[in-house]
Amino acid sequence: MNKKIRNSLILASLLAVVGGTLWYTGMFDKQAGSNSPAIFTEGETKMVARTHGKQMQVYRDGEWHDFFVKGVNMGMAVPGTWFTKFPKDVGVYKKWFEQIGAMNANTIRVYTLMDPTFYIALKQYNEGHPDAPLMLLQEIWPEEHPEGNNYLKKEYLAHNQEEIQYMVDALHGNASIAPREGRAFGVYETDVSPYLLGYLIGRELEPEEVTSTNEQNPGYTFAGDYMKLTEDASPAEGWLAWHCDYVLNYEEQNYNWQHPVSIVSWPTLDPMEHDSEWNTAGKKSLEYNDSATVDIKNFLLGSKMKAGFFGSYHIYPNYPDFMNNEPKYDQYQDEQGRLRYGGYLQEFIAQHGDYPALVAEFGLATGMGNAHSSPDGYHHGGMTEEQQGEGIVRMMKAIQREGYMGGVIFEWIDEWAKKTWTTEPYMIPYERKVLWHNGIDPEQNYGILAMESVKPEQSSYTLEDDGLIKKLEMSTDETYLYMDFHLQEGAAIEDKEWLIGLDTYARDRGEFRYQSGLDVTAPSGMEFLIQMSNINGSRLLTTPSYNIGNLKFASQKSESGHFEEIRYRINKQRVRKDGSLISADYEQSSLLYQGDFVGSRYNWYREKDIVHIRIPWGRLNVTDPSSLLVLDDPRSYTDYPGRDTFSTVKTEGVVVTSLFLDKTGTVVDHFPGSAKVTMPPVFAWPGWDDPKYQERPKRSYNIIQDYFKTIR
Repeated sequence: MNKKIRNSLILASLLAVVGGTLWYTGMFDKQAGSNSPAIFTEGETKMVARTHGKQMQVYRDGEWHDFFVKGVNMGMAVPGTWFTKFPKDVGVYKKWFEQIGAMNANTIRVYTLMDPTFYIALKQYNEGHPDAPLMLLQEIWPEEHPEGNNYLKKEYLAHNQEEIQYMVDALHGNASIAPREGRAFGVYETDVSPYLLGYLIGRELEPEEVTSTNEQNPGYTFAGDYMKLTEDASPAEGWLAWHCDYVLNYEEQNYNWQHPVSIVSWPTLDPMEHDSEWNTAGKKSLEYNDSATVDIKNFLLGSKMKAGFFGSYHIYPNYPDFMNNEPKYDQYQDEQGRLRYGGYLQEFIAQHGDYPALVAEFGLATGMGNAHSSPDGYHHGGMTEEQQGEGIVRMMKAIQREGYMGGVIFEWIDEWAKKTWTTEPYMIPYERKVLWHNGIDPEQNYGILAMESVKPEQSSYTLEDDGLIKKLEMSTDETYLYMDFHLQEGAAIEDKEWLIGLDTYARDRGEFRYQSGLDVTAPSGMEFLIQMSNINGSRLLTTPSYNIGNLKFASQKSESGHFEEIRYRINKQRVRKDGSLISADYEQSSLLYQGDFVGSRYNWYREKDIVHIRIPWGRLNVTDPSSLLVLDDPRSYTDYPGRDTFSTVKTEGVVVTSLFLDKTGTVVDHFPGSAKVTMPPVFAWPGWDDPKYQERPKRSYNIIQDYFKTIR
C-alpha cells in the first residue's frame, strides 16, 4: 500500500477513536459533520463514479444516482500566455469555479495535468459546496506528432506511461514533479480523487497517424485485466486500450481506487461512411474526414473492470463538412424545426453499442469571423452572444434527447492563444499572437467568459474640421482600430452615401480614387474603403491587389477607383459518392454589422451625433498590431500557406479620409478639408508587450444558466 495512503488511513482511524465522528457501514465510509464526499467500497476498491448501462452514476448519500453531465471545458490560456503557462493563483481558479457552479454546471473538464493550485482550488470549492460539487473529467493528453506517425513506437509509449503515472499520483495528492517544458510540474499534495468523474484518454487523433500506426504494426492487439479488444480491432485501437488499462491498473495497484475511463475521439474517425466525403477519383481513402476509424465497439472490458468505460466525442454542428452535406440529416426535427446536428447525434448513438457516449466538446463561437458555414445557421464563428447561448441550449437538448450521458461546452474562457485555419497564416510573427485578440478567429472566441480588450477612455488621436464631420477621434486596443466620428449637431446623413478611406501603410501605394468616375482623389493611397450606407448595408472593401480572398497580399498603386468585397473560402468543394459536386462556400467578410459594442460581433453604431466604428485588426491585414506589422507580400500564391510564411512590413500608421455623396452621386462634403480632401496627420498607435483585458460573462451565460437549472 502507498505510504501516503497508509498514513492517511492511520490518521483517520485515530480521529475515529478520539472524536467518535467516523463510522463504517460496510459499503461506504463517511465522516459525519464534514464536507467529505461518500465513497463506495467494493472489496478493497474505492469508487465515487461508475458507468451503468448507457449512463454515468455518482455515489452520494450512500446510494448510486444517475448523473447527467452538464459540463464546461476549461482551457487556461489567459491573454498574453500560451496553453501550458497555467495560472498559479488559487484565487483565479476559485473565482472561475464559483461562476461555473453558479451557471448550474456540475462538471469541468481539463485537457492535461494542471498546476497544483488548480487542484487545491477545486477541493476547496467542493468542500464549500458539498451538495453541488464540480466533478472533474481529467484528460491524459498524449504528445502530438509521434515519430513516424506511430503511436506504438517504444519511446512514445514510455513517455505516455510516465505521464499517466504523474497524472494519477498528482490527483491523489502524491506527486512531486520536477520542472519540465510544456507540461505542469510542482508538488501535488491535494487529493481530489473523490471528485474525479473519469479519466479521458487520447485527443482528436489525426487520420494519417491512425492509418500509419495500423500499417506499421500489423497484427498488434491488446488484452489486459481491465481492457481488451475484439478480433476486429485495429492496432491504433489497441494503443488506446493499452492506455486505458494502464491507467486503471496503476491507480488500483497504488491507491485501491478505480474511476471510469474513456477514449477521446471525433466525427472524423467515426465508423460511419459518409456519402458526401469522396473525391473525383472515387476513392474514399483520400478524404481526410472519412479515411480512418476508431470504433468503441472493438473495446471489451477485462475481468477487473468495476468503474466502467465510455466514449468521449468532440461533436460540433459545422465541421467536418459532412455535418453540412449529408442529406439524411435534413430529416431530423425538433420543436424549432430542422436540426442537422441532431441528425448526426441520432445516427452516431444508434451504432455506438453498449457503452455510454459523452459529447465532450460542443459549442459556438462569437465574434466577427466564420471559418465554416452551417445550413442551420450554427456557423464556426460569427455568432452573437445570444445566438451562442440559444444554440448551445438547443444542442444540449438534442444531446439529452438522443440518450447521451451529457455534454461539455467548449469552452469557459476566450483563449487568444488559439488559431483557425482561416487566420493562422496571417498572425505574424506567430509567437506574438498571444499578445493581441483576433476578433475574426472563431477559435479565440468560444468562451462563455469573455476575455476582452478594453477601449481606452481617452482617444490618442484627434482631428477637427468644419464640415459634416467636426471631429475624428481614433484609438486602439488589443482587438480593434476605433474611429469615432463626431458629426455637426443635427447633421442629416441618412440620405447620403458615406465613404471612408483607410490608408494602412505605404502612402504612395494603394487606390487613390474613392470610386470610379468620381473626380476626387485621396491624398494618399487607400488599401480599404468603408461604405456606410442605409440602403445596401455597410461594407469594408479592399483594393484588388490587397484582397486576401483572391490570394493577393501586397498593395499596389492604382487610380481606377475599383474596390472589391473580401470573400474568403471557408467550405471547400466536395464530391459525393455518385460523383456530383458540392460547391465551395465563401465568407462575406466585407459585411459590417450594426449594434452595440458589448461583445465582439458588431462593427458600428450611432449615438446621437457620434458614429462609432471599430474594425478588427485581422480585417485590415494587420498581422501583429502590438508591433504595427502589416501584410506586404507581392509573391504569387495558389493557396493559403502555413504560419510565418508571408512577408510583412512595419507601418508608419493609418491615414483616414472621408467623402459624403448625395443621391445623385455628387460629392457634397470632404473630410478633412473644405473644397477637397487634404492630407491629415498619420495616426501611429502605440505598440505593447503586455496586453490589457477584462473578464465578462457573455450574454450567453444567463441563457445557459437558466437551462442548466432545469436539468437534474
